[in-house]
Amino acid sequence: MHRPQARVRGLLDRGPVPLLRRGPHRPGRGREAPARRQHPRPAAPGGRRGRGGRVRRAPAALAAIALAALAACTEDPGTEAGAEPTWSVACSAGSTPVEGLGELELDCLGDEASTSVGTGGKPLVLVLWASWCIPCQDEAPEVQAFFEAHGDQVDVLGVDTADTRERGRWFAEEFAMTYPSAFDPDEAVRTGLGVPGLPGVAFVAPDGTVAELVVEPGVTAESLAATAEAAFGLELG
Repeated sequence: MHRPQARVRGLLDRGPVPLLRRGPHRPGRGREAPARRQHPRPAAPGGRRGRGGRVRRAPAALAAIALAALAACTEDPGTEAGAEPTWSVACSAGSTPVEGLGELELDCLGDEASTSVGTGGKPLVLVLWASWCIPCQDEAPEVQAFFEAHGDQVDVLGVDTADTRERGRWFAEEFAMTYPSAFDPDEAVRTGLGVPGLPGVAFVAPDGTVAELVVEPGVTAESLAATAEAAFGLELG
């Protein structure tokens, strides 16, 4: 049976997708940083000013600063206190496979149980995200608001992509996600759907057909609702 090709929003309609790279293989959205004003910097305590007004620090002080910076960049949230994320939302297995994904089984991020990625009788919105994805931080509250308003009519499944389970759960806890997410460290969903980078949103009809694919960052609760209504022929309350 022939299925109409999903419309890709932001890739075909709006020209090249802006990318933000966080690390060597982390596509997303980027913005050019505004020029920073240069202000005279006061000398640090114990520092000496050399030519050009630069502060010279003793090697021991520099080593201490470097170690502190390294610790700040590598520690997970809660590591110092020995805490672990408590976020846990169970996934519901889908009965109809998603177009392009086939019979895909992934672990649920919340409880680590294996779950089938697919639809379960209602339209499905697949939201691809990761803890390292900067635009995903802006979109997380919007997706949550969409789910709270329309979760009775449309299923929502997040897909934590190319991430670690612990960082993904910390992210979900920080943004108080109440919808489930699957854990996809090998990016099976992203590559299967043809999403060039994160974030990405797929609107999947109950029969598994991908009706709309949004690959440009910046979705809001309102834009998700409008796209869902158009893609699924629904009137969301």
